[in-house]
Amino acid sequence: MENTAKDKTNSDLIDLIKDNPDIFQEQPELLEMITLSDNRGTASLLERQINILKGRLQSFKSAQSELIEVARENEQISDSFTAIICQLIGFTNLSEFASEFPKSLRTTFDINEVSFKTAQAVQLRPDDNIGYEDAFRRLSNGVAVCDNRWPENISNLFFSGDIQSAALIPMYDGQNGAGSTRTIIGILGLGSIDKDRYTNELGTAHLNRLGTMAGICLSRLLPQS
Repeated sequence: MENTAKDKTNSDLIDLIKDNPDIFQEQPELLEMITLSDNRGTASLLERQINILKGRLQSFKSAQSELIEVARENEQISDSFTAIICQLIGFTNLSEFASEFPKSLRTTFDINEVSFKTAQAVQLRPDDNIGYEDAFRRLSNGVAVCDNRWPENISNLFFSGDIQSAALIPMYDGQNGAGSTRTIIGILGLGSIDKDRYTNELGTAHLNRLGTMAGICLSRLLPQS
């Protein structure tokens, strides 16, 4: 019963201070009644408040540093995408795209393996077509998919056996004018030996942007059926 009464008193006191944060300034004599003890002896209320504020300031600085780091990373990604776009614009034939584009992605974004398959090409190879159709179904929502548990037939279609996680990205033809719909003309695969790089928790906004850019370039280079 005594503890209950004490808890009630403490609760009332806390509510009083919350409702009157300037009470110690209006009645400074109250400060003389307060002592805060720790293993160093008796500390003043001002000292304890300063320590609390220092802790909050350090937390703020840490959060600010994280935001700055994220901003720098996004700026670096943006610069890298700009370089890739400039390269895509300059491609004049499919052979150049097939050899230089994957190489640039591997170098620019430090990716272990990059490959792509087009709907046109896999139609000529029944074995590839099965894996491609399975991959296409995984992209049914029209956006990139990241996973570290791809079925073997999909993984083998795009990558070697060393790849532990991968992103598959739809490549669109870029036709989005009035009355038209975009068509997936191929799938771009990014593979990593790190099983935690491309997991299903990873955001795909940048990957979808990459697929759109690559698809627009690819659509003007593919032979017209």
